[in-house]
Amino acid sequence: MRITIRITIVCLSTLFLLACVKQEQVNLLERKLSQQEQQILVLNNSLGSTSQALETVRPEQADIWSELKGMKVSVATLEGQIEDVQTETGTMASLEADVANIKQRITQIEGAMRMMSSQLGIENHLPAPAPQKTPTQSADSGAMLPPQNGQVIPGTPPVAVPTPVAPATPPQKVAPEDLAETLYKSALDAFNERRYEDAQRMWSEYEKTYPKSKLAANAKFWQGEAYFQMKNYPRATLAYEDVIKKYPHSNKYPQALLKQGLSFIKQGKTNAGKFRLNQLIEKFPKSVEAKRAKQELAKQ
Repeated sequence: MRITIRITIVCLSTLFLLACVKQEQVNLLERKLSQQEQQILVLNNSLGSTSQALETVRPEQADIWSELKGMKVSVATLEGQIEDVQTETGTMASLEADVANIKQRITQIEGAMRMMSSQLGIENHLPAPAPQKTPTQSADSGAMLPPQNGQVIPGTPPVAVPTPVAPATPPQKVAPEDLAETLYKSALDAFNERRYEDAQRMWSEYEKTYPKSKLAANAKFWQGEAYFQMKNYPRATLAYEDVIKKYPHSNKYPQALLKQGLSFIKQGKTNAGKFRLNQLIEKFPKSVEAKRAKQELAKQ
């Protein structure tokens, strides 16, 4: 009997324990389910926010894409314009080069006309070319001193800043022929610019430095031309006389006869002038200088 009771008690205890265990498991499962439901709710809320954000972003994305397309079109247009500008720039550069060449040719022609008019004693009305100017530095009276301790002091003379000295380079040797050509050309440029004193001085230096040069007779003749243009007819007469006596075989000889005759007439020495002009006509009857001499004699 006692054994039966004990067995019964043991069974009931086991059943109770099993019931307690099952209840705890059920409670645990319920808690887990509740947590999962909350997580699902949070996820749903997040998905809703994400959907709203995507709906907001999509129009902006479309606008950006449209703007990007427009920028690509603009870039393509600019590239085409750049190509056009490059083509036009090349054309403009070519035109500028042509204009520069034409201006240079005009200058040369005007210079030749001036010299020809001078040799024949004909006045011309061509404007003198502008002399080349060297850049000069002008002092600014309102200049300020360099900053001192972060401050600028106005109303004071500028402080001279020492110019860095370039390392000395050995002078290059120049051939005498190049020096002679440069000197002669400089005199011609001065004459064309109507700087007759400078031209006469340079031609005189050329004649003295290079007396055996083929252009020595020309240098002497052009000294006379410089004097003639300065209306210093006595000095011009002497220069032409040197050409006549020293260089009778020069191509400047008939021109010297003509210009000396005109110089005499300018001084009022008409008989001496006529003599030279007639001498020119006799020696070079078919020359341009003889034709000019005949015109001058017809005026006397």
